[in-house]
Amino acid sequence: MRTTVPAALFASLITTIAAADILYNNGPFITNPTGGTGTIAGLPISSSDLFNIPGQTFNFSTLGIGATIPANVSVAEDFTVPAGGWDLDSVTIYCFQSSQTTPMVHTVRINLWDAPPFAADSPPPLPDPIPQPLLSIPLTLAPSPGQFIAHRQSTSSTSTVRPVFAYTVSLDALPDNGRLAPGTYWIEWSFEGALTPTQNVFVPLVSPRTAVTGHNARLFNALDGGATSPRTWFEGREGYVAGVTEGRAYALPFILTGSSLPTCGSADFDGDGDTGTDLDIEAFFACLGGDCCATCGSADFDGDGDTGTDLDIEAFFRVLGGGNC
Repeated sequence: MRTTVPAALFASLITTIAAADILYNNGPFITNPTGGTGTIAGLPISSSDLFNIPGQTFNFSTLGIGATIPANVSVAEDFTVPAGGWDLDSVTIYCFQSSQTTPMVHTVRINLWDAPPFAADSPPPLPDPIPQPLLSIPLTLAPSPGQFIAHRQSTSSTSTVRPVFAYTVSLDALPDNGRLAPGTYWIEWSFEGALTPTQNVFVPLVSPRTAVTGHNARLFNALDGGATSPRTWFEGREGYVAGVTEGRAYALPFILTGSSLPTCGSADFDGDGDTGTDLDIEAFFACLGGDCCATCGSADFDGDGDTGTDLDIEAFFRVLGGGNC
């Protein structure tokens, strides 16, 4: 998903994150930074987008999407890692609980996928094979203290007290300490907070929805919306009415921090079209010794500016084995 609005719109949201490089921002949800009225006068608000079901006068809007650990429901969104890869530090995610005016979330559950999440009973067409998460047991993490971001509103309200809080968790416990090779991934998350007066935790939608393209959030939830119905993976659809309208997909906000990894050389070091052969290894070590062939890569294999170091050798063999730089 690509953010298309100016960076200024994200300023109040980004300042909630500890100093780190922002690698990816999936979109805003503050629609008016001083738009609150009544008891929240002057505070930032997040107004949901109106959706008119085709052929009907009913107007629909979504305040939030359930992502509650005790209810066994979660959400997932995609991001793309460019050439070189990323070393993820943390993710910041957002939620609210009905009738809660202070941050009450104490647990966040995280998983990572390298393909869109599906299950065997997901709506077709199904991929073959069915994707699996990278972690067989999701990470269960204690988040940072929640920080107020905005009050989530209906399309017309400006005074509802419904605070959305930001929570940040470390991603160092992901495989390879959060180092990701180039490619598209899906991050899955859910929350556990106060159990009363309701356990349900909701994620606000990216708002306005025109701020981004590529709306495709996925849910692990019940297809029929039943609290006790079986859970499966499917694409979230705002305003879906069976037999009437397919509704519209949406996006969910999150921010990834960390650092970009340098672009490594190729496992086809000698450039002959055969990757990871003995000739590549011989050419690499010859290059380390100062005898680089005309089609060879650089002895600064890891691209950090230091040539022919132990780090270059380690990076070469990681790439040779199919890993990340």
